[in-house]
Amino acid sequence: MNWKKIIVITVIILVVIAGSAAIVFYPVYRFMFQENTQVVDKELTVVQGGGGNSGVLVTDSAVVVIDTKMGGDAEKLYNLAKSKAGAKKIIVINTHYHGDHVKGNKFFKGSDIYIGAYDPKFLSENIGSENMPDKFVKDSLILNLGNEIICLYNLGQAHTMNDMVVLLRNRKILFSGDLIFHNTNPFLKRESGANVDKWIGALDQMLKMPDIGMVIPGHGLTGDKAMITSMRNYFLDMKIAAADPSKEKEMKEKYKDWTQLPMMTSPGATIDYIRNAAKDANKMER
Repeated sequence: MNWKKIIVITVIILVVIAGSAAIVFYPVYRFMFQENTQVVDKELTVVQGGGGNSGVLVTDSAVVVIDTKMGGDAEKLYNLAKSKAGAKKIIVINTHYHGDHVKGNKFFKGSDIYIGAYDPKFLSENIGSENMPDKFVKDSLILNLGNEIICLYNLGQAHTMNDMVVLLRNRKILFSGDLIFHNTNPFLKRESGANVDKWIGALDQMLKMPDIGMVIPGHGLTGDKAMITSMRNYFLDMKIAAADPSKEKEMKEKYKDWTQLPMMTSPGATIDYIRNAAKDANKMER
């Protein structure tokens, strides 16, 4: 037996496997962990990646943190907020309960932490007691912080059971949370309460909001109000494909350039989710 030849072949196979895995999972790395900081103005910084996109806003009376990331990136975000806060209090807003948006809450002990009207028991079981918010927004809430008025709108069930968007009224900037994945196929999880029809309804509510000049999505680069329409059109197209299999290839091709996360998100996964949801609804009606 030629052991040298076997070792060489084994090494080649391992290199090929490692290279293939890197190609497949690089989009996941870029989507979840690759950070980019955008200084919108002297008081507002957007930190993209490292979990969901986050905002740090310095106002007259407080520093506001929108979504707190996870892991080491969460601690870095906390340190950034603390460096900007000085003696000012810090207010935290979670757009929804997913870990990549809330697992940094534990660093902000003593701060007011706002989220939609989730059941506290459900939240504690899913994000841990150390990350629990203490302020629950059922419908809407206005925070007047001097040089900025922050509007919190709970748009209800969509991506999860309670999705909240945050409007910086004076700046005309909307933080959409994961109601918008910029040019990226969205996460749809039944246990989170994802509902495509209600998601479209939430996007419709966002389109009715006046004077939105800039949109910060839950994931992906920032943009303008056209991002809301783009996300809405995606779901409408996926619904067409789900109802008519002859349209499926066309719709998959239409969104071939949107980021797909291996084994997690794709046009096909969205189509399947819509079909399965329709089947479940039909069973309940019988």
